[in-house]
Amino acid sequence: MLNRVSEKTMHRIRWILVLGWLVLIASLFYDPITPLWTQPDNLASPFRVDLNKCIKVRETCLSQTPFSMSALIWWAMIVPAGIFILMTFGHEFWRRICPLSFLSQVPRALGIQRRRRVTDAVTGETRYELVAIAEDSWLGRYHLYLQFGFFVLGLGIRILYINSDRLFLGGFLIATIFCAILVGYLYAGKSWCHYFCPMSPVQLVYTGPRSLLGSKNYQEQSPTPQSMCRMVDSNTGEERSACVGCRAVCVDIDAEKNYWAELNKPGRRLVQYGYLGMVIAFYLYYFLYSGNWDYYFTGTWTHEADQVANVLDTGFYIYGRAIPIPKAIAVYITFGVLVAITFSLGLIAEKLCRKYVRWQGRPVSAEQAQHLVFTVFTLTSFWTFFSYGARPSLNRLPLYPLLGFNAAIVLVGSVWFYRTLRRTRADYERENVAISLRKQLQTLPIDPELLEGRNLNELSPNEIYILTKVLRGVSQKIRIQAYTGILLDLLQQQAIDVPGSFEFCRRLRQDLQLQDQDHFTTLEAIAASHPELLLPTRNRPVPGHIHDAVTQAVTLVRSSRKSVSR
Repeated sequence: MLNRVSEKTMHRIRWILVLGWLVLIASLFYDPITPLWTQPDNLASPFRVDLNKCIKVRETCLSQTPFSMSALIWWAMIVPAGIFILMTFGHEFWRRICPLSFLSQVPRALGIQRRRRVTDAVTGETRYELVAIAEDSWLGRYHLYLQFGFFVLGLGIRILYINSDRLFLGGFLIATIFCAILVGYLYAGKSWCHYFCPMSPVQLVYTGPRSLLGSKNYQEQSPTPQSMCRMVDSNTGEERSACVGCRAVCVDIDAEKNYWAELNKPGRRLVQYGYLGMVIAFYLYYFLYSGNWDYYFTGTWTHEADQVANVLDTGFYIYGRAIPIPKAIAVYITFGVLVAITFSLGLIAEKLCRKYVRWQGRPVSAEQAQHLVFTVFTLTSFWTFFSYGARPSLNRLPLYPLLGFNAAIVLVGSVWFYRTLRRTRADYERENVAISLRKQLQTLPIDPELLEGRNLNELSPNEIYILTKVLRGVSQKIRIQAYTGILLDLLQQQAIDVPGSFEFCRRLRQDLQLQDQDHFTTLEAIAASHPELLLPTRNRPVPGHIHDAVTQAVTLVRSSRKSVSR
């Protein structure tokens, strides 16, 4: 959606959103306005307090007095809006407007990021380069566990301390901003978003391979696709990439490629299946604590007095019976039990899915079964969330706007589910290669009768892929030329890298009747002419060191060849 909007425009939008966020945080400390909307005599406001209504927590009626709506606006309006944006407009939209993502880039904008001293082994020259988190480091491999842990911890802190205590909530949000800026100082790229932000697992769940209205980077052919790091060149005034290559398969460059590549990453199943458990557990706990649903749906928990003082209060009150477990412990017991249940159900569902589909005569791979169950869990999480999330504010609306919102939630979830359920890795790879393949086919003398009056641009990816069979009758030289052109195009899009290119292009080699050896021969030729395309971004050559870059690129290709031969 926003990948075509200029960085200058987005920069202004992000500043407006950051300022709005800061105003909201300030209102948590001082708010003379919104209490007027909750006055019992303000008949025009749907948020007015009903002094005669008894909202019980166990057997005690909470006192109803006018209150500041800052916490209600944050929890019951802004947070649900973020979830809706992720499912509907996707990752690229969210990351380009997210205030925390923007603020984490402040050190880069000021040119004060941490750098380390590096000495060139060949020339002996010393330079200072940005520090990025290595993908083979512990954090690079297991960050999903860390982020999901932050997510669980944060929801517990929310129930215990910051749901209604405005001072604690304001302090928590300010501390989060400083953490994002600190990570942006310590590490280059979008390290905060990739490796630390607790919202990242939520984004991973709701976006899936692609959002409802998200763009397909591999079809856009943009030099700065999706939400990748970008900047405006001070000399030319033109937008260019600011990517430092902190991730080989970056969700900010190609979200769907990242989805398929990291489907089996450590912690991926825990995030997908455990998130549904967290959604159920979070809202269920309000009932388990108070003994009724009025406590949650009226939004009383956003302005409850003495929230912090009640941390050691009785944690469970079920059907009129108090269970003497402190609230601080009961919250995490609820989270742990529900996460364990949904995680187990997800693993069982994967096995049942494979058995059922095989019984239907349409066997699927373990990867595709995992994707099918992921999709079902995402839809369930989305509908479950909006059955409760935002309801303390939505339920105050007139009937028809409320019904309209409910219909929108059902429609968005259903359309997303329909588009995503049958999506496969092969579909993505075929569409990805089809663009490059179409360019190569346009250079060949193809009989117009084969296209039935259409041109190549009108053919679908499947038709383009079938048309590659025509190349089987063409000379080896032309087939190698076509393969080289496709590889070059994919490398320029950053759709592939050297280690992953061999498997990515396997089916294409089969269709072009090329040998595996031809792949590495082609890469070595590209290394000699375009070494910068083969090297990771952080290792791209500087002026005057092209020979060294060629050597590094050829070495990388030969290393990849050896790893495949093993």
